[in-house]
Amino acid sequence: MLSGAFSQVLGKGSKCPLDLFVHTSAVVRFGSNMPRHLHHLLRQPEPADGFLPEKHPLQNIRGAPPTCTFKSNWTLQHNFSTLKNSDDTPLDSISTDGRSFEQRFETLRSIGNCAECELSLLLKNNTAPICYVWCDPSPWMHITQGILMTINVNRMIKAGCKVKILLADWFARMDYKIGFIAGGKLSKIQTIGLYNVETWKATGMDLDGVEFVWLSDLISSNADEYWPLAMEIARKSSPSAIKNWHRVYASINTRGHGDMNPYYLRDFTAAEIFYPCLQSACMLFQKTDIWLLGPDQSGAHMLARNFCNHMMENRPIALFNNMPCNLLECPELCAVDDPNWAIFMEDDEEGIISKINNAFCPPESAEGNPCLDYIKYIVLPWFGKFEVVRMGDNGGSKTFVNMEEFTFDYESGVLHPCDVKQALAKAINMMLEPVRDHFKSSAEAKRLLKANEDFYLRW
Repeated sequence: MLSGAFSQVLGKGSKCPLDLFVHTSAVVRFGSNMPRHLHHLLRQPEPADGFLPEKHPLQNIRGAPPTCTFKSNWTLQHNFSTLKNSDDTPLDSISTDGRSFEQRFETLRSIGNCAECELSLLLKNNTAPICYVWCDPSPWMHITQGILMTINVNRMIKAGCKVKILLADWFARMDYKIGFIAGGKLSKIQTIGLYNVETWKATGMDLDGVEFVWLSDLISSNADEYWPLAMEIARKSSPSAIKNWHRVYASINTRGHGDMNPYYLRDFTAAEIFYPCLQSACMLFQKTDIWLLGPDQSGAHMLARNFCNHMMENRPIALFNNMPCNLLECPELCAVDDPNWAIFMEDDEEGIISKINNAFCPPESAEGNPCLDYIKYIVLPWFGKFEVVRMGDNGGSKTFVNMEEFTFDYESGVLHPCDVKQALAKAINMMLEPVRDHFKSSAEAKRLLKANEDFYLRW
C-alpha cells in the first residue's frame, strides 16, 4: 500500500510509473532498529506550520544546473559496493600536501558560492572534511557536468577533502525524458551513470581520490533510517515555501518556457512538492561535511537547513558551483531541447565552432556574457591561460593569465568578439579532443556509448 502511494507521488506525471521497493515494515516500525539520532521521530506530531525561511532560497547563488574506490587500473561494474562508512578512511591518510588553511579555503571558495563563515570554521577544525558531490546521471553531458565537474572535484581533493560522488540513479527515474526513454529501468540509468564516470576518466578526474556511490543502493540499505527522515522533513516543511522556490528557479532557468512563469499555466505536481523533501533527506542522513550542488538543488538544501534549525542539529554546508550563462541571446524563445544553449561533451569540432560563432557575445560588455563565462569558469582554470591570436595590424596575439586583465581589455574595446570566439572555440576543442580519442580507442567507452544510443536518437 505504502509502496503504491509513493509510486503515485513520485511519478511526476510520467507514463512509466516508478518501481519503488519500499518495505512498509521498515518505515512504520519506528521502535525496531531506529538509530539513536532519529529517536526524536517517536515524539507526538507537531502542527505542520512550516518553517520561517532563513532567507530567499536562491539568494547569493551565482549562475544558472551526484561503492567502489577506483584504482589506477580500475574497471567499471554495475554492481559496485556503496556501503562504506564515512570514517572508513582515517583522516590522517588524506594529505593536504602541506597546504595552509588559507590555501585550502581559497581553493574551495573558488568552486562557487558558499556560506564562507561556516566553511572557514569547518576547515579550521577538520583537515579532511567529507565532501559529497550530487550528480544526476545524464546521457547528454554538457561541459559543466564534464569539464567543470572534473575541475571542482580535483580542487576539493587538492584541498584535502575526502570526495564521494553520489550518482542519483534512483531519482533520475523521476525525470520525464530520461525515465521515459529508459522505460523506468534502473539498470539503464546506471549505464548512463557509468558513461558519466567514463567521461570523467577521460577528462583527467583524479579517480584515485574519489569514491562513487549509487543512491539506489544507499537508500535500499538504509530504508529504516531514510524514509522516516524523509517523511519528517515533509511533515515539517511548508508547501508554500517549496512552491515559491520552484517559481523563483523557473524565473532564472527560462529555457523552454520563456519569461512567463510556467506555474501560471499549470498546477504543481505532487512529485514537484515532494522531491525536495526526498533530496533533503539524502543530504541529512549521510555523514558528510560539505555538499557540492548545482543551483537547481538549492531548494532541497534550504529545506535541509531549515529542518536542522528546527531540530537544533548541525546544518549541512553547501558549495553551489559556478555555472556559465546560456549561450543563446534569447533562450526564452528557443525550444526546451535546443542543444545550442551549451557545449556538450559529445559535440564534434565543427559543432563547437558553430555554437560559439552563434553565441551571444555583446561587444565591450562582460556582464551576462556567456563567452566570457566559459573563459572564466572553464578555460582559465583548465589551461591557466587564454590566448587570443590576432594579426599584427589588429594588435597582435596576447595571452591572458587572469580574468581581470582579460575583462579590462574586452570592456575597453581592445578585444573584438570575433577574435574572442575564435580563441574560445579553439580552446574548448583542445579540451575535448582527449575525450573524443578515449571514446574511439577504449572498448569499454565504446560499449557505454553504444548502450546510450536510444537517448541520442530521441534527442
